[in-house]
Amino acid sequence: MNKSQDVQIMKGAESEFKYSQDQIGILLLHGFLGNPAEMKYVGEKLFEIGYTISIPRYPGHGTSLKEMIKTSTSDWVIFARESLIELQSKCKIVYIVGLSMGGLITLLLAKEFNIKKIVLMSVPTAIPSKIIYFVPFLSRFIKILPKPKSNKGINSPEARDKHVCYDDGLPVRQTWELHCLIKKTIKSLSEVYSETLIMQSTGDEVIPKNSADLLYSNLGSKKKQIIWFQKSNHVISVDYDKDQVAKEIIDFFGMNS
Repeated sequence: MNKSQDVQIMKGAESEFKYSQDQIGILLLHGFLGNPAEMKYVGEKLFEIGYTISIPRYPGHGTSLKEMIKTSTSDWVIFARESLIELQSKCKIVYIVGLSMGGLITLLLAKEFNIKKIVLMSVPTAIPSKIIYFVPFLSRFIKILPKPKSNKGINSPEARDKHVCYDDGLPVRQTWELHCLIKKTIKSLSEVYSETLIMQSTGDEVIPKNSADLLYSNLGSKKKQIIWFQKSNHVISVDYDKDQVAKEIIDFFGMNS
């Protein structure tokens, strides 16, 4: 099912599926330049208390940017949908947790499949850089835009050193597709009725500061809440607040399940 099966996968970036006898399964969806590694800590905490977990790796992720540019946002959404359907075949109830772009896909799947509960972590409502509007032109000439090494959206030096992701370049066409995916998802927020937990750090340097508030204001959900964190950057699932993040998710899924 994954088009990148024949290429070398980064250590730790492998997809993960752990089955439990519990009737509830959790689908965990990673971000744009990320891979399953950024969801495994939270996933393990969920599995420890009895949930079945599935952490798929989208085509072109967790391998190389050269592989990523062969894929598209449509490929990733389709793969996430297939992973959801597979998990639903094994569990009576399925909830979804999405980080960053994974949160956008979570919202689309929640609308399509009427998912009861979802968690949105560090989900963008826009790409802050104005350069995004030049990307369609750039994509005619450049497939990967080099960029300097960054902090990977993580404040913890220890977590940053361990974290595997694409941090040395941006896939140009795919970045524009991400922009379009954001626009599409934001327009459909009023049609998402899932109980929703939104989490974001005040120190997130990747997405707009008001993203969580915008999601909250426009969701069609009657039951929704925002939790803010103070110590982490963008990837809150592995950063300083990861234990509290996991606890909040566990508490949210445990309420009136």
